[in-house]
Amino acid sequence: MPNVVPHIAILCSRLDLPGGIERAVVNTANLFAKKNNSVTLIILDETANSFYKIHPSIKIIHQKLSFGITPEGNIISRKIKLLSDVLQLRKIIKKIKPDILISSEYPFSVAAVLSRSNKKLKVYSWEHHHHNWLQKNKFWTFLCQQAYPKLHGIICLNRAEADYYKSITNTYIIPNFLSTENQVVASCKNKIILSVGWLIPRKGIDLMLQTAKEILKKNPGWQWKLIGRGELQSTVENFITNENLESQFILQVPENESISHEYANASIFVLSSRYEAFPMVLLEAMQSGLPCVSFDCPSGPSDIITQNTDGLLVEKENTDQLMEAIQQLIDNDAKRIRMGENAAKNIQRFSAKAVYKIWEESILLHQ
Repeated sequence: MPNVVPHIAILCSRLDLPGGIERAVVNTANLFAKKNNSVTLIILDETANSFYKIHPSIKIIHQKLSFGITPEGNIISRKIKLLSDVLQLRKIIKKIKPDILISSEYPFSVAAVLSRSNKKLKVYSWEHHHHNWLQKNKFWTFLCQQAYPKLHGIICLNRAEADYYKSITNTYIIPNFLSTENQVVASCKNKIILSVGWLIPRKGIDLMLQTAKEILKKNPGWQWKLIGRGELQSTVENFITNENLESQFILQVPENESISHEYANASIFVLSSRYEAFPMVLLEAMQSGLPCVSFDCPSGPSDIITQNTDGLLVEKENTDQLMEAIQQLIDNDAKRIRMGENAAKNIQRFSAKAVYKIWEESILLHQ
């Protein structure tokens, strides 16, 4: 008889940053806890702090383990560190005795396989990144090739990622989900374009700035707000100054986990990423009734946006098409509002209830 309330342990990196993976890990752990599962978060990084609120019933174990992925030492000392950290992880797992172990990073997945001493423990890798974006050295490529076939399954966020991994072991498609109930829906009448994300090259910040420069000069009554932080912050600040866009392009650092009022105050959401897997910001924007414009990355946005119904997908990294799509929604109030209304309705297929059912049917009820 299946164990309907398994003990679920999640291996994760630091959670004190306002990112999509951090939000997905905490949201999912919280959902498991609310459904009366026993949940342990094993945070394998330098801090146990979380940017997002963690359910009070969740047990937190903090142990900084690098598994040899560090600039310190040499090729020998790093391999010794890998072995030492694997043994440390094994001790933790033996102590807490989970039924299910879910890893949110590939080094943790390898370590989880190496640490597994209980044959009844089911170990899963939870892939949050597009596979082409992940860069591994030869050693870690070899370890993944050896360890991943020994997993009980690989949890993917979309069909394209599942197709990539299906030749290795079992794959499961479990998308991210909406976490906020009774979200305030935007009127889509304010002249504000919104983007949210890390200020890093993978998020296409350079492409966003190229687009914003033309859109804002053509539409002086509109503003573009970018909420995020990261290594390209000075690049964005210099862009604003050099293009004299201080009153139009607004850079804002996220202060807390709730930015629902920012979504509600906007009229268009733009995602300029080069790579995605299943971006939380698109879910949140559409839940708030915003039509979304996005590059059609190799995976992710096309699993969320329904073309010409609740948003617009354009060729990857094609800033001319991105500008044209945004301009369409600026020029056509009725289309913008209609797409926003459709977005708020269509995104409900990713409700917490619907996604938890997939977790149950795929993973939780098979103990």
